[in-house]
Amino acid sequence: MKNNKLDDSVARRGRWGQERRLEFIDTRLTWEGRLNRSDLTDFFGISVPQSSLDLARYLELAPGNMEYDGSQRVYVAGPEFTPAVTDGSSGRYLAELYAIKLGILPPDVSFLGALPNADVVRHPVRTVPEAYLRETVTAIRDKTALTIVYQAVSRPEPTERTISPTALGYDGARWHIRGYCHLRGAFRDFVFARILALGPGAPLGGTIPVDEEWNRILTVVIVPHPDLSEGQRRAIALDYGMTNGALEIPCRQSLTYYLLRRLGVASSVARPPTEQQIVLLNRDDLKSWLPELV
Repeated sequence: MKNNKLDDSVARRGRWGQERRLEFIDTRLTWEGRLNRSDLTDFFGISVPQSSLDLARYLELAPGNMEYDGSQRVYVAGPEFTPAVTDGSSGRYLAELYAIKLGILPPDVSFLGALPNADVVRHPVRTVPEAYLRETVTAIRDKTALTIVYQAVSRPEPTERTISPTALGYDGARWHIRGYCHLRGAFRDFVFARILALGPGAPLGGTIPVDEEWNRILTVVIVPHPDLSEGQRRAIALDYGMTNGALEIPCRQSLTYYLLRRLGVASSVARPPTEQQIVLLNRDDLKSWLPELV
C-alpha cells in the first residue's frame, strides 16, 4: 500500500530545479560533512544520472568543496570547504531547527538531514487569523484602508476605527499592524489578537503622513551590570556577543521600547545583578525619542 503523504512530499520536492538541489548539496556538506547520490535521488525523486549531473555541476561551481571517498563510497567536504550557495551560519541552522521543532516547517522539506536531539520552550501563542493577515498584507501592498473593531487596553469597550496599514511588526512575542489611525490622527500599533473584526475600509482622500518613528533607527547599548564580578561580566559579555564589553543593537524607534522591555531594561529602577544581569548604557540618549522611557 502506498504512503500517499510520502509520495506527495517527494513529488513536491521533485518539482524543485537544479538550483535547489545544489543548495541541498551545499547544506548537507556544511552540516553533515558528507552526502551520496542516494541522498539526492531519495529526497528529490530524481534519477541517478541526474544526481550525478548535479554533483558535477556543484564541483564546477565550488572546486575543492567536495571530494569522493572511494572507501566509503560517499562525497565528503574538502579540507577547505566553505558554503558556496547557501547561508552556512549557525543562526540560519538554528532558525530552521527552531521552525521544525515548533511545527512551522515540515521536516520533510528541510535540507538539514539528521537533526540533533533538541527542543524549544513553547511560549503562549498570540493568534493571527489568516483572513485578517491576508487583508492586512493586501492593504499594505495596495495602500488602502481597513476598518477594524479594536479592544485597546486603555478603553473599557471596543471601538471601531479606520486605519491605513503600512507595515507589520513583531516584538518578540506577538505580531501587530503598524498603521495610521484616522481616529487618533497618529501612527499606532494594533495587536492582531485584540482585533475583533476587520474588513476593507472606505476609500480615503489625500495621503497619510510619513511614519517618522518607523523610519528612524535608534541604537540601544547594553553592558553587563556593573555590580557583577569581573568573571561574571565576562560571562555575560560572551552570552550576548558583546564587543569590548558592550553590545549595540540597531532598532526602529517604534519597536525600541518593546526591545527594552524584552531585555528587562525599560525601567530605571535599580535591581540587583542577580535579577538583572545587563543594564542600558545610553538611557539618557534614548529618552528624547521614547517618552515612555523612565
